[in-house]
Amino acid sequence: MEKSLRFAIIDDDQVYQLILKKTFEKSQPAHSLMQFYNGEEAIDFLKANTSNPVQSLPEILLLDINMPFMNGWQFLEALENLPIAGSYKPVIHIISSSPATEDIEMAGQYKRVSSYIVKPVTKEVLTGIISKAC
Repeated sequence: MEKSLRFAIIDDDQVYQLILKKTFEKSQPAHSLMQFYNGEEAIDFLKANTSNPVQSLPEILLLDINMPFMNGWQFLEALENLPIAGSYKPVIHIISSSPATEDIEMAGQYKRVSSYIVKPVTKEVLTGIISKAC
């Protein structure tokens, strides 16, 4: 039996979040899902839950690039500067509507970024992400 994983979607598109949540619930009910609508919300959550990262923080992040307040690139920089950055090592998948080569190359510069996925995220993509993590 595969272990239960904690996921987080960090994306400002509410409609896309709803679709992804429904896809997730139908195909991956054993795993938990947190939702954040920009990078700043997610960083605030991480900061507030640093006392017990193993039990409370998401292990897999589905991170959009283009968001208000704090975009995906700014989130990645802020994550590196958190006090728990050395011990908290989530697997990060960039999820973007942009197939731009420069974005894909930029994602490759971050050691924590596991993949760059162009939206939409399908049931098959989620299954692939989970099978790599288990």
